[in-house]
Amino acid sequence: MMILSADPVTFHSWWRRSKYPPYGLRKVEAISKGKIVPPERLWKERIDVLGIYVNDPLGKSEIGTAISRILKRDPPYVASFKKFRQSVIKMKEERGFRVIVGGPGAWQLTEEGWIDSLLIGEAEESFNETLVKNGVVQGRKAEHFVPILGPSSMAEVEISRGERKVSEDVVLAEMEVQGRAHGKVNLITQDIASYGSEEEVEEVLLTASKYGKVTFSNVNAITALQFNWSKVKEGLHLSRENFLTPVLNSIAGSCVYSLDAEVVKVLNKSFIYPVIYVPEEVTHEFLNYDDIVIPLPQTERYYEVLYAAWIHDKKYVKFPFSYVMDYVLRKAVETKGEHLRRLNKMGTLRDFLLASIFKMLSP
Repeated sequence: MMILSADPVTFHSWWRRSKYPPYGLRKVEAISKGKIVPPERLWKERIDVLGIYVNDPLGKSEIGTAISRILKRDPPYVASFKKFRQSVIKMKEERGFRVIVGGPGAWQLTEEGWIDSLLIGEAEESFNETLVKNGVVQGRKAEHFVPILGPSSMAEVEISRGERKVSEDVVLAEMEVQGRAHGKVNLITQDIASYGSEEEVEEVLLTASKYGKVTFSNVNAITALQFNWSKVKEGLHLSRENFLTPVLNSIAGSCVYSLDAEVVKVLNKSFIYPVIYVPEEVTHEFLNYDDIVIPLPQTERYYEVLYAAWIHDKKYVKFPFSYVMDYVLRKAVETKGEHLRRLNKMGTLRDFLLASIFKMLSP
């Protein structure tokens, strides 16, 4: 029996306990016909092969590295993975099953001896290799996509991957699954404006709107300046109360924004209030717009900048107990971050700072 799982924080989402597993696991489920099992129930299952999905297991992503600099230690979700790893190693020693690991953070685990096969890259064309080949398997680019069988935690529907469009039948099948479960659809793409012609972009957004509220994950600054957003605004009925918050990027493969703020003006006219990860020293340039600004640390003044960004951002972030965040970040300014580090050691930072940052990505 092939069982699919992830560490508790990745599986359940670490700022809220999600009802559904992550989208990556749903994709592997569709490819492999394996069974998804929450990590706390693995011990009950008969396991021949255990497939593990990892996102940022050792905190080496851009965001993980930034959090480490803020806290002077690993992001809290790293501890979840390490504890899960130990339990898997123990179970493997007792039962002798095969371990396959994949996901966007798989590249961080090339030195892990407990993993039989490590899939780096896409799974659709290469997953079967991991069942028989040990060591690193380099995933080939997918030629055919498979629709998920059940809903995922964030209502994701992948419509393109790099330069490749996902076929219409797969997209529609996933919209149906996610819309039925969530009443919304979150379109996954590196850049919504590069999906196709303006007519094609409008069509996929309007099609998605038949299944509920529509969001999309990313927009590129260069293509956004050349795109006419007015029909998107009209088609999705966007307004000051009903706005979109995609991540704004300037370089493919990186969430850190490195251009000026001119594009934000353009997006704001159509009630698109982007999430923008920027170096600390240019944060002030983005605080006069409708956007969600996440500064990345550079200097000793970081906590002052973070507090200013939070005061600006909270107008657009639906975060309960925002007055608590006000207090926590104000104390961080006064103590140059020591207050945050003390909270982290007590296990409460997850509920305050980090929860808000990641919630910004899926408001």
